[in-house]
Amino acid sequence: MSVMRILARALPVALVLLCGPATAGQPPVLGHVVEARFDLDAHAVTLRDRLAVPPGLEFLRLGAGLEYRVVAAPGAGGAVALERIEAAPQEGGPWQRLDLAAAGLAQGGELVLEARAVFHAPVDQVAFSRENIGGEIVATISAEGIYLSSMSGWLASADGAFGTYDLTLETPAGYETLTQGRLVERREEGGRLHTRWRADDPSDSMDLVANRFVVTCETIREGLESCTYLLADDEALRATYLERTRAYIAMYEEMIGPYPYVKFATVENWFATGYGMPSWTLLGSQVLRLPFIPYTSFGHEIAHNWWGNSVFVDPAEGNWCEGLTTWCADYHYKELEGPGPAREYRRNLLKDYAAYVADPALDFPLSEFRSRHSGATRAVGYGKSMMVFHMADRLVGRERFLAALREVAAKHRFQAAAWSDFLGALGLDAAFATQWLQRTGAPSLALADVAFGNDEVTFRLRQSEPAYALAVPVTVTAADGSETGHVVRLEAADASITLPARGAARLAIDPDCHLFRRLDPAEIEPTISQVFGSDRHVFVVDGPAGPLAAAAHGFARAFTESDSFAVVDGDLPPDDRTAIVLNPGPALLARLGAPGLTVAGRTLFLDGRRYNLDATDLVYAASDPRRPGATVLVVLCGSPARLPGLADRVSHYGRYSWLALPAGPGRPERGNWPAGASPLLAVR
Repeated sequence: MSVMRILARALPVALVLLCGPATAGQPPVLGHVVEARFDLDAHAVTLRDRLAVPPGLEFLRLGAGLEYRVVAAPGAGGAVALERIEAAPQEGGPWQRLDLAAAGLAQGGELVLEARAVFHAPVDQVAFSRENIGGEIVATISAEGIYLSSMSGWLASADGAFGTYDLTLETPAGYETLTQGRLVERREEGGRLHTRWRADDPSDSMDLVANRFVVTCETIREGLESCTYLLADDEALRATYLERTRAYIAMYEEMIGPYPYVKFATVENWFATGYGMPSWTLLGSQVLRLPFIPYTSFGHEIAHNWWGNSVFVDPAEGNWCEGLTTWCADYHYKELEGPGPAREYRRNLLKDYAAYVADPALDFPLSEFRSRHSGATRAVGYGKSMMVFHMADRLVGRERFLAALREVAAKHRFQAAAWSDFLGALGLDAAFATQWLQRTGAPSLALADVAFGNDEVTFRLRQSEPAYALAVPVTVTAADGSETGHVVRLEAADASITLPARGAARLAIDPDCHLFRRLDPAEIEPTISQVFGSDRHVFVVDGPAGPLAAAAHGFARAFTESDSFAVVDGDLPPDDRTAIVLNPGPALLARLGAPGLTVAGRTLFLDGRRYNLDATDLVYAASDPRRPGATVLVVLCGSPARLPGLADRVSHYGRYSWLALPAGPGRPERGNWPAGASPLLAVR
């Protein structure tokens, strides 16, 4: 429950300067001057927000759980009604909106909000991973910590407007606060900690955390600090993140341009998160300590300080920033490792698209992507988007591509940018935008009528209709193993092609997965993500009673994040639901074999490795004997007590075929089965 009082009056000169006029091409800016006091026992925040409202805004968006009483509203002629807007959570809903014209603020002015809000969302069921995107919360206040996201509506916002913030925060002594911007004041008084943060650069959100942090900051250079906010002092962890912050900022300043903020803070959260905000990132304790995170996902969050945080997304053309951040971070790191890892990364994105967007009803054009809330939205909004930037890079060349990124970053610093701004800087035409941003889906390729001659190779190349304009990579391999690369322009659904090739022995179409396309099923090995990508599951156990059956319900509940699931006994049911088979008996296990896997009692042999179910659980994807091209997930768990916890652990590794998970803490061994023979490959 929350109570907020509203005051509205003419805008004084100081606040006019704070919000500033909106110039042509720039969005309006709301200026916030906030005083907030936190009561951990009551799970409450009491705040006063003095808002500088620029002219031209129609509504303010306010949290749905807030109750308001209008104290004064010049020109309103009475109470200002609040309208509840119903919308899906992934769209930021539901919320309430305040009619600014009814409040006498159509031409701008000062609006003072006073509120007391209670936020006490439980965090024990929060889930955040690559495959498992559900279960997130928007705000909570307790002795465990304070977390307020902009999605909670704790501060007013307006569609199409950005904000600047001057926050004075009061917390119990020992609870250090952290938000975007610069810490300008910190003092303790009467058992309370008073901190003041100023964020003078416009932003499209305001998120806040507070906890019993151990704070360490070091200077990168004059005007720029690297900080860690840890829940317990950890010298090695602190040193790692401070060093990686320096390295990533140096890399991205060379790639994109000057770092846009005065700090970057790595903040430990007491529940599972993986968020990047302007000048800081919030990572759950477990994720923060994963040994690979500082060298992978952490850099992604730092890259967001250019893309998304300081160069904003113009939603009219769709969210481009996740794909571009992925190109600059996750994919770029694989490029630095070498061509093989980079190829595998691209192939994994295509596999994700095939797994999570197998149902055409889940597909949508990039121009409609706003944020991820499912495997399908991630596969399109992150994966397809990254591949569009990759294809653009190949079309124009790396030097021109990076120059275009620098141009957009400089021109749109603290302003919104759209897909068209990037394509304009790259010199790409409207046809490129139409087929990759406006169209739903992906092209499928087929190879036919291959004929190897002495000095040439001829073939037919087909694609699904309506046809795309594609620059198709083709590799011709000679008998001595030498390779020649070609790029074939394909603009029709069917084309006959002849390439010069003396002594050609092998022809491969897009073997390195440079095109965003729908992979042929024969190109994809069974993977765990294919099971996550289904929305209809059935859980199969060997025996209707006993500890395993009871644990199976816990596993199913965690896997589906629901209390609605089907558990059956014995064998695969004769229907098209995707099966997860838990400790199958010998007969069923024999039907669900996998390459290189032998099971002898509680001993497992896989790819030359030996495991024992006393210490290791095995999860693997197998071909579904009921349905060609479909996948079954097999779970061999050594103890029913461990089974429910496996669901969350598996969710981080969807792109693999098999996982050998240690019974205790530790990263699993993992791998992929060999893929089948590609129909885009021909051998003499």
